[in-house]
Amino acid sequence: MQPRNTLLRCAIYSTVIISVSAQSPQELINSVLNPALVSEHYSSYSSEIYFNHTLYNQTPVASTNYDKLEASAKLLLTPAGYNYAAGGAGLETTVAANREAFDHWHILPRVMRSVLPSRDISTVLFNRTLPAPIVMAPVGVQTLFHSSGERATSKVFGELGLPYTLITASSTGFAGVAASNGAGNPRWYQLYWPDDDDLTRSYLQTAKANGYVVLVVTVDTWDLGWRTRDLDRGFFPFLWGVGVQIGLEDPVAHQKLGFDALAANATAEQKQNAALYHTITTLRGVSPVWENLWRLREVWGDARILLKGVQSAEDAKEALKWGLDGVILSNHGGRQIDGAIGSLDALPAIVQAVKGKLVIGFDSGIRSGIDFFKALALGADFVQLGRPILWGLAHEGEKGIRHVLKSLLAEFEITVGLAGCASLKDVNETLLVENRR
Repeated sequence: MQPRNTLLRCAIYSTVIISVSAQSPQELINSVLNPALVSEHYSSYSSEIYFNHTLYNQTPVASTNYDKLEASAKLLLTPAGYNYAAGGAGLETTVAANREAFDHWHILPRVMRSVLPSRDISTVLFNRTLPAPIVMAPVGVQTLFHSSGERATSKVFGELGLPYTLITASSTGFAGVAASNGAGNPRWYQLYWPDDDDLTRSYLQTAKANGYVVLVVTVDTWDLGWRTRDLDRGFFPFLWGVGVQIGLEDPVAHQKLGFDALAANATAEQKQNAALYHTITTLRGVSPVWENLWRLREVWGDARILLKGVQSAEDAKEALKWGLDGVILSNHGGRQIDGAIGSLDALPAIVQAVKGKLVIGFDSGIRSGIDFFKALALGADFVQLGRPILWGLAHEGEKGIRHVLKSLLAEFEITVGLAGCASLKDVNETLLVENRR
């Protein structure tokens, strides 16, 4: 039987080799030098970088190394803007814990498997096929990092067919982001849940009217953490009217305030009052509770709702009990509670607790394509990107974002292949070993 099995294997491998070499030399060269923008072959971006330098003496707009990317972004930003994104709560031990959690796991690659140059890293999320399991995290006040702000970020995610999450603390409104994101692209809306039901209802209705199809409810940031970098500078951009555009545009807010702060004749005092109203209603220190979820369902209907900020397996079970569609593991990037558990450390227990009955997203601490791999191998269904995208945004807006996002996707796809996986379906916990030192 051994010779027959050997012949069969040879036949399979020769078929694979033929399919790879079927391209003409020029087709092969073009696929590297001029790759399609929306492509599952993300790893070709490294070849594109090499060839662009060799042929045109061009180098990327920013480093492909996260630490160097952040360092150069710091030089481009105001100190207040940089610290707003880089900082965490208290002594920032939770920020460190997020990174240390990734160091707990090492990749154990497998070799001599049939893996082609283009790995299939697509996934199906909420009945929609995505080219990769990557979602933009809800990140606020993006105009702090470049004047194009959310418009640039949403545009690039739209180009690549990846979900963009609009945050309630956005410096661009629902319609503006929808326009830049592009028709038909997957858009999510993140809610900082106001304590005013009328305002909540209006935000959700406007989101639905502008094509946002998934609701992400952040439940760990109903009051601000002790953010020492911002406190030392007294830096709170919302009081300047930055990051409150959704509230400024809202018709119910106009009714309650008795004026439209965006009107040509609005006074400086009215604009500040409108900004304060939006900020206070969403960060008043009143915690959301399970029993009020029906208020969201009443407006959002059967569309998907995820809870963001979950770290406890017991809370994940509660989310399942209350009919949520998924949870996103997050400690707000270490910006809420100092001394909290690293997000990745919380992931295995939550995966075990929900047993595939909830979609699981992962956020906090992601810095590289390697981090994508580890989070997905441990059971996350998708990961969210925050800080790396902001540092890209600081480098010439959409140009920097596009470079950072393509770099992360390329590193991820390369890692999937080098670990011995032909597709995302092969990425699992057997490819990780725990570092017990």
